[in-house]
Amino acid sequence: MVHREDETAGPHGASSRLPLRHNRKAWFMGAVAFVLLAYAAQWLYQRWTHVYIDDARIDGEVVTISSRVAGWITELPVIEGDLVRKGQVLARVDDRDAGLRRDALVARLRAIEGQMDTLRAQSGQVDQETLGKLESETQRLSAARAAVAALEVQLRQTGDDAQRADDLHKQRWLSQQAMEQARTAYQHTKESHRKAQAEVAAVEGAISAASGSRRQVQVLQRQYLVLAAQAGEMRAEIRRQETDIADRTIVSPADGRIVMTFVRKGEHVAAGQRILMFHDPEQIWVEANVKETAVGLLKPGMAATVTVDAYRDRIYGARVFRIGQAATSKFALLPDPNPSGNFTKITQRLPVRLLFDEKDPALRPGMMVEVAVAVRDH
Repeated sequence: MVHREDETAGPHGASSRLPLRHNRKAWFMGAVAFVLLAYAAQWLYQRWTHVYIDDARIDGEVVTISSRVAGWITELPVIEGDLVRKGQVLARVDDRDAGLRRDALVARLRAIEGQMDTLRAQSGQVDQETLGKLESETQRLSAARAAVAALEVQLRQTGDDAQRADDLHKQRWLSQQAMEQARTAYQHTKESHRKAQAEVAAVEGAISAASGSRRQVQVLQRQYLVLAAQAGEMRAEIRRQETDIADRTIVSPADGRIVMTFVRKGEHVAAGQRILMFHDPEQIWVEANVKETAVGLLKPGMAATVTVDAYRDRIYGARVFRIGQAATSKFALLPDPNPSGNFTKITQRLPVRLLFDEKDPALRPGMMVEVAVAVRDH
């Protein structure tokens, strides 16, 4: 009896389970189809409302720091990847020769300044002596000229007296002795007048000599000016040498990170030779090349999302900052002139720069990123 019940129950049980399995399979296929349809609809919607660039890169201001002077690298305390602060020493170039040249220039400047002090003292002494002598002789000249003027009056008077005495003597109104006395007075006055004129000439000569001595002051002053010019030139040379010494200590221009070093401690570098590359992590952006068919949809200020290949779990906000005015093909080193006449149209690309909304020290120039720019209002 039991055997028969099992046989009769078997086919009925199997037939009851078939619709259930069929329904489950149909529901599963329907769910998969719905998910795929929703994904496709989302993908199409995103492609309609966004411009995607999958070959963009992070870029930044990478500065090559070079040496302005030639010499041996005596210090290089940084390596690639080091974080540095503004003003931190990055490298030092040997400054011994520069220091010795500066010391020699300082010694020469001190010698010139000593000569200037001597000339200044001599000029002051000669000026004081010649000025005093010139003033004294000028006063003597005034007194001598006054004496000549007074004697000229006396000379005319005594001359007239002698002439009258001679006339009176001829008329026998005056004695011989009186006439001789008048003549003697005239001769005496005449002699005194000649001596006074000689004194004036002598004093004028002394004044001329004093004036010549005064010109010596001018000579000393010109020599002083020549030495002053040499001293100024020497100070300029010293400042240039001090600048040369300062340039041998290379410091960081800002806070940042060392990207690469090109020399090692103990190597000799030439003027202008690069020593290392420096990057400011705060100055980074995204450089993307957008197809010309999509660049017309972009405008400065549009919001975008950036996905970095190195950090797939992070999404960064950004905005369009600048759109290039020429295709990248215009800057190719070997442009294609198409001399054969054969032409294959290729979609050109224009550079677009995007700025991050927030800076992240983990972002480094050269990293590959994917960009999605919202070009239509959701």
